[in-house]
Amino acid sequence: MCHDDRSVCPWRRHPHRRSLKAARIRAQNARLNVLSNTLSFTSATLEGMSITRTANGQTLSITSSGQVTAGYTDIKTSVFNDLSTIGSFQNPLDLATLTFGGTVQDLVLTNVTLNIDDSMSSSSLNIPDMQLVYQ
Repeated sequence: MCHDDRSVCPWRRHPHRRSLKAARIRAQNARLNVLSNTLSFTSATLEGMSITRTANGQTLSITSSGQVTAGYTDIKTSVFNDLSTIGSFQNPLDLATLTFGGTVQDLVLTNVTLNIDDSMSSSSLNIPDMQLVYQ
């Protein structure tokens, strides 16, 4: 039996890659829990969005060329592990606010890639012009 411990399960040492990419994310009431690596926000709009999962040489992508709207969302992501994500913050003070447990009322990220470590959940997601691609 395989547990969720990567040291026990050899196939969990290199987890499947999952990512959320967007040309622009504008999120309201954003918070970052550094202990659980969870970025959350009460609502957001995303432009040029794609959610991708790669495993065993195959890629599944959900994309939208329209404006995606999301309700309350939690993303398990290690924001600090990817320096390009840190460069996506339009206001450098927002990163400091999130790091120290504060709430950013209006968070704007551009050309962002968030690696989804474990999961992403949203109370609602409206994806106009959605395309599903399997390669």
